[in-house]
Amino acid sequence: MGRQTIYVLPLWGPIYFVFSLLVVGLALLVVDRVVLVWLERRGWTAGEQWARHNRLVEQEHRRKAASDGCTPHAWEGQPLPPRQPDRRRILVLGDSFVWGPPYSTLNHLWWRQLEIELVRRGYRHVDVLAAGRPGWSTRDQLACARRLVPAVRPDLILWGYVTNDPDEKIVPQIFDVQDQPPYGQRMRRLLARLLPNLSFKFESLRAQKLEQQYAGPRYGYRYRDWEARLVEGENLERYRQTVAEVGAWLKSCGIPCVLQTLPSWPSATYHAPRYAPVLRLWEEAGVAVHNILGPLVDRYGEAPLASVQALQWGINPADSHPGPRMTHFFATMAADYLEMHHRTLLGPQEPTRPLELAINDWLPAELNLQCTRADEQSVTYTWFWPGDVSRLVRLPLDQPGVQFALRWPVPLDRIELTGEGLVQAVVRACWLDAEEGYDENVWIELGHVPGPRGVCAVPPSRRGRPLTQLRIEADVRPAQAPLTLTLHRAAP
Repeated sequence: MGRQTIYVLPLWGPIYFVFSLLVVGLALLVVDRVVLVWLERRGWTAGEQWARHNRLVEQEHRRKAASDGCTPHAWEGQPLPPRQPDRRRILVLGDSFVWGPPYSTLNHLWWRQLEIELVRRGYRHVDVLAAGRPGWSTRDQLACARRLVPAVRPDLILWGYVTNDPDEKIVPQIFDVQDQPPYGQRMRRLLARLLPNLSFKFESLRAQKLEQQYAGPRYGYRYRDWEARLVEGENLERYRQTVAEVGAWLKSCGIPCVLQTLPSWPSATYHAPRYAPVLRLWEEAGVAVHNILGPLVDRYGEAPLASVQALQWGINPADSHPGPRMTHFFATMAADYLEMHHRTLLGPQEPTRPLELAINDWLPAELNLQCTRADEQSVTYTWFWPGDVSRLVRLPLDQPGVQFALRWPVPLDRIELTGEGLVQAVVRACWLDAEEGYDENVWIELGHVPGPRGVCAVPPSRRGRPLTQLRIEADVRPAQAPLTLTLHRAAP
């Protein structure tokens, strides 16, 4: 323009801009697909991988045992066995601690652990049943009990108490669904596909920020504050009436009842203030109270709320419901109480004898497991490799596989896997902790199995230890080919 040169769009400007976008995009992909995934596999953070895993596991469990919550869970949704005169029934009432969270096997639920513990102690004439649904309050549990108890006719009711049970729908709780992000749903879905782990982290952190900023009587309280407010003011007075109704109903039934506390992790600082006002109400209503918080903290020490120690007690980094170590502790404390206060109800204590070798739980639900042969030393099952591998669990090993759980922890000697369509497989297993007896839920590789027939021996370091779960990662062609799994019991 005249004698001046005006650079409207310098050539190097767009080049630098595109190059910068590529560098930033590559860095985001590395963080999303490598860094966050690596941290999740080691249990140091919770993200999209664990959240997807949990949704899958819960969905598969519900396929096997659909229930409205107020149906007694004998096991796997099976019909309730007829009442036998020489057997006793314990009914466990609760909420998500009874049914719902993404345990790798439903054997980790605390009421199942109680039955396993009673059988281990020689009490083989007791059936442990359970009813509950995620989110149920004590009032919901009472409504279920009024309908269920006359049909089940239990000899004892074990009422599990969790710190959110006093919810009388008076104190509001803040939820993520109240949040309206400053960008559309289409953009959220696009980002979730491109950068799933980073998007999950961003939305989680944003929800936490908004929770801190807006928590209060208008939008609702954060979960920990919400639980604290349930045991004060108007909600506590309303809950007093609920507990009084429970006490009066139990008295009319004439069925003994024990309320056992179920702390999510060992912390007196968190749980004691939430227990104290409530447990007095249950005692005033004439219900025996078994508070296990003191023994729990005495044994394992105090684990602060915002700490790695607190996370280690959950199912996995993305779900804080009590994991197998904690549910086993619930069960042993309940068994101790029953032995001390209801010894006659448990029936005769038989001498120790080998437990039944059987599989009672599996993932995914479509395996259609069928027992084809069983004796004292081995059991054989036939099943079909699933055609839809998207329904196979991947974490914590990041390899798709099927899982089987033993009804009773039993020492095994070897595992056989056969099938015409089997090319190769990797077999892994979990065992009970050698000192405390809970399921370690840590997968140890037993070896590679060549097709069409292979055998894996239990390593010498694990011989004699009760095995709890099996995991098989296989290459099967064609898909949905029949396979045979044989478990051999270890010699006494």
